[in-house]
Amino acid sequence: MVKHSLKLWIGIVVIVVVAFSGLVIRHSLRKDPMSIERSEKSLSHKSNVTGFNEDTAKDSDVENENGNESEIALDGDESAPYEYGDIIVTQSTQRINNRRNTDANASGASTAELIAERKQKAQDELDAAKEKYEQAEQKLNQCNTALDEAKAGRDQLQNEYDSAKAKLDEANRNYDESQKENYNKGMLGFFESVGDQMGVDTLVGSDLISLVNFADPADAASLECMKKSVDYLKFVNQVRVAEGMPEIRVSCKLMALAALNNDLYAADSNNSNGTGLDEDLAIGFDDPFTIWYYDEKDSQGGNYLSLINEAHKGAGFGFSHKKGNVHNVLFCDEGYDAGNLVSVKDFANKFNSYYSSAIKGKSTEAAEDQFNRVSSALEAAKQNVSDRVASAQAASTAFGSAKTIYEQKLNAVKAFEK
Repeated sequence: MVKHSLKLWIGIVVIVVVAFSGLVIRHSLRKDPMSIERSEKSLSHKSNVTGFNEDTAKDSDVENENGNESEIALDGDESAPYEYGDIIVTQSTQRINNRRNTDANASGASTAELIAERKQKAQDELDAAKEKYEQAEQKLNQCNTALDEAKAGRDQLQNEYDSAKAKLDEANRNYDESQKENYNKGMLGFFESVGDQMGVDTLVGSDLISLVNFADPADAASLECMKKSVDYLKFVNQVRVAEGMPEIRVSCKLMALAALNNDLYAADSNNSNGTGLDEDLAIGFDDPFTIWYYDEKDSQGGNYLSLINEAHKGAGFGFSHKKGNVHNVLFCDEGYDAGNLVSVKDFANKFNSYYSSAIKGKSTEAAEDQFNRVSSALEAAKQNVSDRVASAQAASTAFGSAKTIYEQKLNAVKAFEK
């Protein structure tokens, strides 16, 4: 009976050992799959044990059920744990710690990469903002320059407008219908007023009369161009006197010939002088004496020598600006039939007296046309200024926004450098 009971207890112990070993293996699988081999070795070793403390088995079972990372060391196991202080460290717990260290290192590397990525993104955004900022600044500068130019153009036209208005007001104020015919007859009307028939015949009998428009203020035979021609004759005498030569005289015939030649050159600059008289010609100059006198004095050029030629006794001057400025002066010597030669001073006095009356007959139409043209141009210039102001304001707003964004992006990049 006792022998039978002993066998029963031995069987029970074996069953308990096997069950406990199964629990250990399951626990090891959850912790570390590599522990299967070690668990099997432990089970093999324990199968030789004939006695087992049931309380110890229960305690171990409780520890494994609670997920404790430590394991119970078995005698003779090659993978037996080693003690570290009060904690028993197995290969499984050591492997877990290694994994944690690896994860920590990976986490640190990921953080550095993330910071670098964010910094690069901030730099890219700064570069883009800077480009837009510079473009906005350039646009603003262009708009401001265009605005300044528009204002300058407007101011210039304002001056032209004021001048045109003053001339129109004067023309309206001085206009005399009775003088209209005298003004429109130009040089011919003056010759008739002083009774110089040779001058009249020279004009109307010339083959070049078809080129003449007495009422055109740009024509050499008009009163306005003739007035300037008389002033130029005064300067011819100033040059001659300065060079020790006597003053020349002037006649209506010589003035008529000079005017006809001038209109001929204005029609075609390749035309030539057909009068047989000595002539100085300047085309395209504001001041003909630049080439006739100042440029040729040192070199004793032909134009200069004509001006100071002592043999010249009379002269006629022509000026026009139909297609640019044309100046010419004809000289005659003693013995040439120039008609009634008088001093330049006397001729100028008679002409200016006639001019002051005849000019009142000048039509106001030209002054009105000029005023209207300038008025339209001024209005367009004012509108242009308004448009440029609007463009400059829009560009200024865009520049301000671009500048703000640029500064924000710049501060974002600087934040990474702290």
